Amino acid sequence: MQDNHDTSPIQARIQSRFPLGTDFQAILALIGDAVVSTDHNGHIILFNSAAEALFGYSSTEILGRPIDVLIPSRFQDQHRADHGQFCAADIAVRRVMGAGREVRGRRKDGTELAVEISLSRQLLDGHHIGTAVIRDVSIRIGEEKQRELVANEVAHRLRNTMAVINSIVALTAKSSLSAEELKNALLGRFAAISRTNESLIRRSWIEANLRELLESELAPYRSDDSRLILEGPDIAIDREIAVALALVFHELATNASKYGALSTPNGRLEVRWRATTSEKQVLEVMWRETGGPAVVLPKRRGFGSELISKGLRGHGGKAEVDYLVEGVICSLSLPLE
Repeated sequence: MQDNHDTSPIQARIQSRFPLGTDFQAILALIGDAVVSTDHNGHIILFNSAAEALFGYSSTEILGRPIDVLIPSRFQDQHRADHGQFCAADIAVRRVMGAGREVRGRRKDGTELAVEISLSRQLLDGHHIGTAVIRDVSIRIGEEKQRELVANEVAHRLRNTMAVINSIVALTAKSSLSAEELKNALLGRFAAISRTNESLIRRSWIEANLRELLESELAPYRSDDSRLILEGPDIAIDREIAVALALVFHELATNASKYGALSTPNGRLEVRWRATTSEKQVLEVMWRETGGPAVVLPKRRGFGSELISKGLRGHGGKAEVDYLVEGVICSLSLPLE
C-alpha cells in the first residue's frame, strides 16, 4: 500500500545531496544496520536492505506506510507522542531512543525483537526528516537476562547455604565434647554440602540425582563393592531438599563408619529406594546395616541424631531409626512434588 505522501520528491532531494552518478540505494545496501527514515507525519520514506532483512518487509510494500507498522501496538501511542516532540524543533538533533528502557520492534510476521535505535532529525528543504539506525540486540538482551537470573539464583543459594552452615555450626558446637570432635564434625558436614552443591552445579542448579548423592557420601567406604548395595531407579531430587537429604546420608554414613556396619570388614550396607504414587509421589529410602558390631542404643542424642530424625521435616519428610541388635535400619520418606 502506498500512501499519498510527498515521498518521491523527498527521496529525490536526499538523492540530490550526493555527487552526480552516486548510486544512493547501493550505498544504503552497504550499511549493516537497518536504516529507516520517516517524514514529519511518521510515514516511511526510506527503508534499506538491512531493514528489509530485519523486519521482513520489502521496501516497495512498506514505503509510505506509517512507522507504527514496525512498533508493537502497546507502544504506539507513546511513540507517536515522542515522534511529534522529536520533530517539533527546526534544529538538527541526534540521540539514542529509549535510553534507560528496553525498546521493542515488530516484524511483519508479528514477532517482536529487542532493538537499539539511534535517532537523528534533519530539516531538508522545509521538510522534517527523521532517521533511525536500528540494531537487533535480542540475543544480547537474552544473555544479559540469563546472567541476571543466574546471579540472582547464586545469591539465593548462597544465602540458603549460609543459613544451613550457621545452624550446623551452632548446633554442632552444643553437642561436641571437644574441639577435635567439633572440627571433625564440621569438616564432614561442610564436605557433604560441598559435594551436593557440585552435583547441583553439574545439573545447572535445577536438581540433584539421588544415586549421585549416595555414591558421593559412601565413596570413602567402597573398597569392596560387595559391602555396599545401592539399588533403585534414577530419581531427581529438587534443589531445595537435596542439601538436607545429603546431610542425612552423611550422618548415617558417619555413624556407620564409627559404630556400625562400615566400621568392620565384615559389615554390609544396603540402601534401596523407590518412588511411590498415591495422591502424590513420595520417595522411600531404606538404609539397612548388617554384619557390624552389636548395636547399642546411643547414650546421648547429639546433633547428628537430631539431624537424621528432624532434617527432612521442613520439607514434609520424615526419618525413623531402629537400633536393632543385628544392625541399624533407617527408613526415610520424602514428597517429591
